[in-house]
Amino acid sequence: MDSKALDNNAVGIIANPASGQDIRRLISAASGLSIAEKTNIVRRLCLGMWVLGVNKVYMIPDNSGIAGSLLRSKDQGFVALGEGWPEIELLDMPVEEKAIDTLRAVELMVKSGVRLIIVLGGDGTHRLVASNCGDIPIIALSTGTNNTFPHFQEATIVGMAAGLVARGAIPLSEVTRRNKVLHVEINDIRRDIALVDLCLVDELWVGSRALWKPERVKEIFVTFAEADAIGWSSVAGLINPISRESDQGLHLTLCPPGQGQLTIYAPIAPGLIVPVGVENIRILNPLESVAVEIQKGIIALDGEREFAFSQADIINIWLDLNGPLTVDVPQVLQIAAERGILNYPSPYIRS
Repeated sequence: MDSKALDNNAVGIIANPASGQDIRRLISAASGLSIAEKTNIVRRLCLGMWVLGVNKVYMIPDNSGIAGSLLRSKDQGFVALGEGWPEIELLDMPVEEKAIDTLRAVELMVKSGVRLIIVLGGDGTHRLVASNCGDIPIIALSTGTNNTFPHFQEATIVGMAAGLVARGAIPLSEVTRRNKVLHVEINDIRRDIALVDLCLVDELWVGSRALWKPERVKEIFVTFAEADAIGWSSVAGLINPISRESDQGLHLTLCPPGQGQLTIYAPIAPGLIVPVGVENIRILNPLESVAVEIQKGIIALDGEREFAFSQADIINIWLDLNGPLTVDVPQVLQIAAERGILNYPSPYIRS
């Protein structure tokens, strides 16, 4: 194997131990992944990347068990099965088991020069990564509650795709997509983004963060809306689907069921299908600023309450087409097949 091809191909992995564990487990039929299963997913990612020549993986030194369990799996796999693994480097950072851990980790990964970041989590975890990763591409892997932005994919295949991209076997320009985001500006200060949906809620406290009471949601903004989605974007998706590739979003004003233009039964959480009344729906064009007229409430981003606001605050929301880059895993493997990149012998396969 060409040693030069193995240089500078490090990959970051963000494995959120808390994803899939929020209050929606109590009021819906959502499933959850244990720490052991998340560790197995990361193990398969590492095995797939190792075969394709990835030498180093950066991870959070979490206290909840994923990193420690993974290192034990690595040692056991090497002794019992002769498995090869990339070097697992735990980032030098404090761990608080809060959202700040993800933000710090992504910042350190970017500084370390990772070629891409694999994210295990739901929409909320991916939003945190996207807000801090710049132009480092993401592979979005579902392990959360609402999984509209990420995809369900076998970790072995994701690891192989990550290896092919990190090694430069397939150019990023051929397999990445630029995603849309919603920006929130409060009092002329840009505060945060949403990858899928932004909701305005008439409650006055952040509370449990998870958003699951339909009667409190007054407006929904979406970057895209698929008819088969789960979560708040499903309301828009079942009325007027709009694709990830479209250069527009949607803005819905809600009302009590049975009133307004129509009422739609929407799956706002796994197993939780409720009637939602829609007063108005309109196209949201790029950079079109929408002023929030609700006097006080909460802004929820990708299903989680984030900011409280009052009538003294000036809030604007707009759609941006220049969001994070994501890797299209099926496209990576399709190109590899078409070009025979994995045919024996291959300069990209570790022997």
